[in-house]
Amino acid sequence: MSVEAPPQTYFDRRIGLRLMPRSLAPRVIPALEALGYSLHDVDDDPELDNDPPSVWIVDDRRQAELPTIEEEPDLRLLVVGAPKLTRSGDDRIRARIPPPARLSTIFSTLQAILERTPRRTPRIRTQLPARCIHSDRRAIGAVLSLSEGGCLMRTSKPLRKGLRVELQFALPEFGLLTTGAECCYTRRGDVGMEFADPAVDVRQSVAQFVTLQLAELDRAGANQAYRSNAIHGS
Repeated sequence: MSVEAPPQTYFDRRIGLRLMPRSLAPRVIPALEALGYSLHDVDDDPELDNDPPSVWIVDDRRQAELPTIEEEPDLRLLVVGAPKLTRSGDDRIRARIPPPARLSTIFSTLQAILERTPRRTPRIRTQLPARCIHSDRRAIGAVLSLSEGGCLMRTSKPLRKGLRVELQFALPEFGLLTTGAECCYTRRGDVGMEFADPAVDVRQSVAQFVTLQLAELDRAGANQAYRSNAIHGS
């Protein structure tokens, strides 16, 4: 499996990290790196403050280590911490995220900050057997790409835009998942589907699966040019 990578313009995606244990959910860092972000932990690179990134993911308990707003007014901050503990009055804060911060939450915020065409959730290419059920009709097919919010599916029978179906697909290590889905668009015979009010366990299973696959991709050392574009696409 791989990350979708339609070509787009390059942007600076250097991200500074000032974190604590369990600030982030498991495997979030390698997943973000597989998506093309260049992450730099100040604990591993003390010289980072001499050439700081403009975007930081910061645990609330370490926010005081950053330059003040007077010193660095253009920093953009994602603060990880419980709302009651998060400092206020810093206009550089773009989001406050409860720990442990999940990939989809960090990803959507980074997209909004850095990308011209932001995406809500990361997506991976797949080949997962699936079927759609509508009344007494069934269409067999495959999920070609998957995100926490929906999927791209190729089916044995055409599905019209706006149709709501029951979607079933087998997710490795997680079993058979069932959720409602709406056909949002068709493209060269494929159907883009948005999950309709998925159960919490379905959303969590898909999110964990995507994170795991991205982390595996990063460990496999995917081609750098491919990774640099992976967060783009429609």
